[in-house]
Amino acid sequence: MYLEEKDVDSIACGAMFLGSGGAGDTTVLQIMAKQAIHDNGPVRLLSPFELQDDAWVVSMSMMGSPAVHYEKMMSGHELIMALRLLEEEKQIKARALIALEIGGINAITPILAAALTGLPLVDADGMGRAFPECQMTTFHAFGAEARPFIICADNGKCQRYLHPSTIEIERAARISMTNMGGSVALASFPMTGKLLQEAAIHHTFSVCKRIGESVLAAGSSVQRVYSSLAAELQNSIYGKPCKLIEGRIVELQRYLQDGFLRGELLVEGSGFHHTEQVEIEFQSEYLLARQGERIVATVPDLICILEADSGLPLMIDELEKQMKVWVIAIPCPIILRHPKMLDFVGPWNFGVGDSYVPVEQRFSEEGSG
Repeated sequence: MYLEEKDVDSIACGAMFLGSGGAGDTTVLQIMAKQAIHDNGPVRLLSPFELQDDAWVVSMSMMGSPAVHYEKMMSGHELIMALRLLEEEKQIKARALIALEIGGINAITPILAAALTGLPLVDADGMGRAFPECQMTTFHAFGAEARPFIICADNGKCQRYLHPSTIEIERAARISMTNMGGSVALASFPMTGKLLQEAAIHHTFSVCKRIGESVLAAGSSVQRVYSSLAAELQNSIYGKPCKLIEGRIVELQRYLQDGFLRGELLVEGSGFHHTEQVEIEFQSEYLLARQGERIVATVPDLICILEADSGLPLMIDELEKQMKVWVIAIPCPIILRHPKMLDFVGPWNFGVGDSYVPVEQRFSEEGSG
């Protein structure tokens, strides 16, 4: 399969849902990726099983504030520079690229990098959604090392990290990234095709593309968007979405803490849900939905807030009081529920609970699935 210019828009649309309220506005990177494909030709999308066992694959992404990414338009050379420095440090030659995450801007970043370098892109990623930190990946949980970990800024300055601990690298790189302007290109997690097959979440670009195509075809109707989304997801590595509430945002608090956008909001139900309220907590992404004292969805399952007219997902920084919305939850890929992954992405890692119950199980237990 090859990704052409029109596919970038479909993937960007799907990545809005998989971003779970975070991971940044893709608009600028969409333009850049489509231009790179126009100039250099379509990007080959490889199944993980097309890779030779000894072929080296490198993860390409952006790191930093989504707002800064949007304001500071990079040229793309930062990605190439980070990749070449990693190859030099590791003494390898990359045969393909892979996404760190399939949510938001980092679904588009590796497409741009692949178009600029002529390398194929693997149909896989390390999160199956968006998470805020690099250790929150299947790559890390299942044996890949983040090092060499290379970040490059738009002014040509680069920094490399060789710590054995991904968590140490994440902390050190966050400090450097802030000092380098708040937005950097990132090359990391070099791994062989054999390890990638074991450590990555397979075929997430294909699913993301199909989500986007179906949603864009549905037009501006939240009911049609939700139906299209359900049809695409229920037979995928995800699961059939659950509608938690429709109504209006009546309370909203956002604040920056430790470099992350945190807060909570309250949706007051309307129509069938007129007697209900759902409270949502977030940190970079939506993390928890609670109805009264009952938790109805938590990370790593995906919580999305859809604009009630268009049906398109709203990012945390787009929310406003009195907005009419639908709140839905999407079951995450099974691999994210593995104990090794829950050690890093279970709700307790974000301070929003001490246990994880899959969203479809919660609904089944309540008889409302």
